[in-house]
Amino acid sequence: MHSRAKLIIDSSENNADLYYGTKFFVPDPVIFIEHGKEKILVLNDLEFDRGKRDSTADIVIPLTKYIKKLQSRKKEFNFVEILNLIFKERGIKEILVPSRFPVKFADGLRRKSFKVKFADRQLFYLDRIKKNNSELKNIKDAMRSTEKAMALAIDMVSSSKIKGNKLYLQGKLLNSELVKAEINSYLSRLGYVASHTIVSGGKQSSMPHHTGKGPLYANRPIIIDIFPRSQKTGYFGDLTRTVVKGEPSRELIKMYKTVHEGQKHAISLIKDGRRVKTVHMEVLKLFKDSGFENSMINGKPQGFIHSTGHGLGLEIHEPPRIGSGEEILKAGNVVTVEPGLYYDRLGGIRIEDVVSVTKEGCKNLTRIKKKFVV
Repeated sequence: MHSRAKLIIDSSENNADLYYGTKFFVPDPVIFIEHGKEKILVLNDLEFDRGKRDSTADIVIPLTKYIKKLQSRKKEFNFVEILNLIFKERGIKEILVPSRFPVKFADGLRRKSFKVKFADRQLFYLDRIKKNNSELKNIKDAMRSTEKAMALAIDMVSSSKIKGNKLYLQGKLLNSELVKAEINSYLSRLGYVASHTIVSGGKQSSMPHHTGKGPLYANRPIIIDIFPRSQKTGYFGDLTRTVVKGEPSRELIKMYKTVHEGQKHAISLIKDGRRVKTVHMEVLKLFKDSGFENSMINGKPQGFIHSTGHGLGLEIHEPPRIGSGEEILKAGNVVTVEPGLYYDRLGGIRIEDVVSVTKEGCKNLTRIKKKFVV
């Protein structure tokens, strides 16, 4: 019998590795053990029948079984005491846990003389970094729904009228909150949850993760970034477009064209075996050669101030990250490609697609077109 086991104590809402290992959505923390070739879930009465029916666990144990054992021994009921019983029954002495495993559980298990080792990587299941055909389909489905929501949002901007320097839709002031509400409610009807959706205009768009608030202005960039999660599969979509209603300045037009060129160049470089740093540094060089350098202006970093992209799947941000690190892209990775430029004086421009890495290059999973002036 194996003396080592993997352990997760968490909810699948918070822990993508738990969902990956069990294919079971559960809102409250549960015990998941992988021992040898067996996957074991310990569930309360509320989730027990559903876990037996829906999860991919080989063994589903009712929590009450161990609560009764603890009561008979006059022991306190907690996860550490329950695990102490399970591990002793199975001869488990060493435990591998995720890097974000709660310290209180790790300390408790160590006091019970178990050896606890933290995984030295972000993903507990390394298989997650390469998407199989089923996962790829889930991401494509998420992208189709995200694109529909993006089309709705862009249509709101393009259908608006300019009065003074502000946008009005059907006679009412068009603001970030209204566009976000329409995006989120539309995605909800499609079975997706969209959190922290970004619709930021003007100077707000110069801050990459400013979600946006207040009126939307004519002739200024509006960044729309949508990244919903499927309630059915757990997989994310991710899509950003930048649009202007009215007449953008020559500087803004040049900035948009430069970001678009940077994205196309990055996509052309992505392939199996390519170092992420190579892709990122090439985009930085293209921006610099076009006159858009990174610099501190009024005490604030401006220019291209984030990575070129990131992995996408059961988490909105997962490995590999296309930045200045040493990671190497592998066939089967799914990554975003989203260079951007941000200046207080002009606003921000970001364009984001999702691609799957192949042996020869990459395949763009994004279908919606790019248009700056709408």
